[in-house]
Amino acid sequence: MNRPSLQSRIAGIEASSRHDPGGRGLACRAPGGLLLPAAQSLLTCQRTVIVTGFCIRAAMIGETDGPPGALALASALRRLGKDVVLLSDDFSIPLLKAGMATSSDVFRLATLGLPQADADAAIDALLASFSPTHVVAIERPGNAADGHRYSMRGEQLDDLVPSADRLLAPPPPRTFRTLAVGDGGNELGLGKLRDTLMGGISHGELIFSATAADHVIPAGISNWGAYALAAALSVLAGKLLIKAPQHERAVLQAMVEAGAVDGCTRQRELSVDGLAWDDYARTLEDIYRQACEGLAST
Repeated sequence: MNRPSLQSRIAGIEASSRHDPGGRGLACRAPGGLLLPAAQSLLTCQRTVIVTGFCIRAAMIGETDGPPGALALASALRRLGKDVVLLSDDFSIPLLKAGMATSSDVFRLATLGLPQADADAAIDALLASFSPTHVVAIERPGNAADGHRYSMRGEQLDDLVPSADRLLAPPPPRTFRTLAVGDGGNELGLGKLRDTLMGGISHGELIFSATAADHVIPAGISNWGAYALAAALSVLAGKLLIKAPQHERAVLQAMVEAGAVDGCTRQRELSVDGLAWDDYARTLEDIYRQACEGLAST
């Protein structure tokens, strides 16, 4: 396969993941060409920490965006022979467990708790024991410029959600690469886009993350961004690393049964960011189709 073909295929996957049904203004305004270098970096990983989980205050449980994408990416990395640890909090760990139960994939889970000192200690211990080569944040609240964490509505979440910013920006020297997937700007790691894009985001100056990852993947929905990253790894590796959308439906259903809610409607339903399954799945199907072209399933 020649290089232009590879680049164009990954560009097509990136374009699909940038579909912005909620009109949030992040994915559609972000510069293009970010997925390929992110995937190239992650392809070289040996050990990866994936942090996810976004508690919805009205339901006191994690949402349906984030954990499914984290599992899809973790599964892709496992198929490449990489070691993965999933990191979240008490509101989303049960969702990850429910999602894992839909397949044979079992990953080590680590938990962030409050007070913040406990979360920081857990991060330091994980970095010391696991020695990651890469860290990926997927739909995880990040510290804004004022040090607080916010929802898209501008609700402060500090009392529910421990900061995981130390995971991307530990005391120097940092020895690993960092990636971040988000759809609203308030997610951990998207600080790289803060100065250029916060003006086009509702409450942007207040909520936009201040911590910058080495690579950022803006998406219309964060699960799509994580799925696109796994699809791009498939193209680079020359073998299919993502599971079909129907498997993603089973994962989503299991998480909803475990209590997950749609982050927009705040209801327990088979939807993500206000999109019912059929509408949400069209983008997954498009990404899956592009990843499958010319690849052999493993």
